[in-house]
Amino acid sequence: MRWFALLAILAAPCLSGCQGGVQVGEAVASITEADFLHKVGIIAHDSMMGRYNPSPGLTMTAEWIAEEFEKYGLKPGGDDGTFIQAYHVGEMAMDFEGSSVEIHGGPTLEFGTDIYPMLASGGQVSGPTALLVGNLADAQNIPPEQISGKHIVIVPSSADPSTGRRRMRTPRGLADVQPASVIMVDQSNDDAWSEAVDRARSQRQRILPWSEAPGSGPAMLSIREDVLGSILADHGIQLSGLMAQGGGSAALVDVPGLEMTVATATRELDGFDMPNTVGVLEGSDPVLKNEYIVYSGHMDHVPPTRPNEAGDSIRNGADDDASGTIAVVELAEAFSMLAERPKRSVVFLAVSGEESGLWGSRFYAENPGIAPGEMVANLNADMISRNAPDSIVVIGKEHSDLGETMNRVNARHPELNLTASDDIWPDQNFYRRSDHFNFARRGVPILFFFCGTHEDYHGVDDEVERMDITKATNVTRLMFHLGLEVGNAAERPQWDPASYEEIGDMGG
Repeated sequence: MRWFALLAILAAPCLSGCQGGVQVGEAVASITEADFLHKVGIIAHDSMMGRYNPSPGLTMTAEWIAEEFEKYGLKPGGDDGTFIQAYHVGEMAMDFEGSSVEIHGGPTLEFGTDIYPMLASGGQVSGPTALLVGNLADAQNIPPEQISGKHIVIVPSSADPSTGRRRMRTPRGLADVQPASVIMVDQSNDDAWSEAVDRARSQRQRILPWSEAPGSGPAMLSIREDVLGSILADHGIQLSGLMAQGGGSAALVDVPGLEMTVATATRELDGFDMPNTVGVLEGSDPVLKNEYIVYSGHMDHVPPTRPNEAGDSIRNGADDDASGTIAVVELAEAFSMLAERPKRSVVFLAVSGEESGLWGSRFYAENPGIAPGEMVANLNADMISRNAPDSIVVIGKEHSDLGETMNRVNARHPELNLTASDDIWPDQNFYRRSDHFNFARRGVPILFFFCGTHEDYHGVDDEVERMDITKATNVTRLMFHLGLEVGNAAERPQWDPASYEEIGDMGG
């Protein structure tokens, strides 16, 4: 860790000139291309191994940002007086040896040899068996009472072209009508079966802080075709004949006398902790300081991949999202310099788990340490350093009067040579695809600063050298001006009523 501490020292800004604070122009001028480049080079370095979830590189990034926030004089917004807010992700795995399927009056199937789980779920349930055949797309038309309490075996159609393992999907809504279990038919050869079993043995089901009780749904299993064929033959049914009829409408075929007891056992593993880094600048107004603007960016990226021709396997995520993360760090430094702080308080938030499903932002939005109604705006930066050099897409402008404020601030600063444009990819639904969404669906007006995807997205070539540092710096300066405007406004941002209803209906 000594090299890491040295990098942090080298990256430390000279704050001696900030005693007593500076004016807005000087604070904005502190957001420099050289400083941005230096800092992004720390967290997007090969030594961080892509900052994937979870990883030592991610933890080091969170700790480095915490050190920066402490140097800037921010108040800790994490756990126990620190800058780190931790959340736990539990893990659960199947216990093959403790699981079985008993055919009443027949054999007991062995997990790993005859059948394997596709989803970790613990419990024991007995019931009759029914075969779901035909076009699975209209399976939802089958009355729920015909499915509830039965072991449902989904029979593939032999009319569908297939090589090896079939890519069958569980019919939509099937698990919701409470079958005893759902069993898919596996048609793969011995080698492919063994590989699938090995994957199932190593499979880990993540248990997030907001997850429902683990294993509460029906067991999802996969059975070998020949094993199922033998069982059905004992009950007078030919599996091959049913498969040949697979092109018709969905139908449920009860198997008289075939009852099963499915007993699945799970093992609870240690899991892991994930970090958010949170710093707070208290506002200057005795009343408005109880309202908070949240700047956010995600620290995490994705794991190493197969090496390219140059031998590079590390996906450093310079644009995605070291750029947005360093924007948050630069904003924290600039705001902390001000002689006159904004009237509202400002939260600087670097989250983890975005690439895994917006984990960190959801945890923070649900556990902010302040009343949810006190967060008045979220300004999220995710990928701000590529594509058109003179524009940045700002998603969400139409949903609240933050959009009008953004346009007004943008027009006031032509020196940035940057146009804050509306969402130009509405069909791709980026509104739901980054951390701001967890704030929006909890009633916080948001703006999402985004340059769009590019050919290096989630690849090994998303490197610092390919970033447009001038653009990233100017976007950060624009975000500073916007936050200052919102922080000093007489009124908090207001939703468009129709948008508020629409986004509330999106759920999470």
